[in-house]
Amino acid sequence: MDSTEDALLVLRLPRRPEAPAAARKALASLNSDLHLISGARLQDAQLLLTELVSNAVRYGQGDVSMRVTASPEILRVEVRDAGPRFELDALPAPSTERAGGWGLRIVQLLAHRWGVEGHGDDVRVWFEVDRPSAETPLAVEGEAPPPEFE
Repeated sequence: MDSTEDALLVLRLPRRPEAPAAARKALASLNSDLHLISGARLQDAQLLLTELVSNAVRYGQGDVSMRVTASPEILRVEVRDAGPRFELDALPAPSTERAGGWGLRIVQLLAHRWGVEGHGDDVRVWFEVDRPSAETPLAVEGEAPPPEFE
């Protein structure tokens, strides 16, 4: 299965209302140290993470954990809990007549990719955001004259 060896961050969160805030802070701290994504994309990722952790706290079972991995192209965030797997098609559609139901729609709109996976007794909901290419060379035009020394 997956291991924590390739993870940049693995964090176990207690099933408490403060869990989404702790997850946001952990992601921001990681990004501050490693500069994985831009500030604007970090805010998007924090919103997506908040939605996933909130759902895990509200509907899941047991502790919640988050796992962050990155490649040069992608930042991936997973949220896992011991709750039952669910089918996206079986979820009620969001409605203006009742509160809630919009979180996964927000994830769908802001994430470049996302999904739900069931593994044994746990469920993982994940999202990915594309990272800018750090290898892109700067455009250099013209010639630089040699320095003049007096």
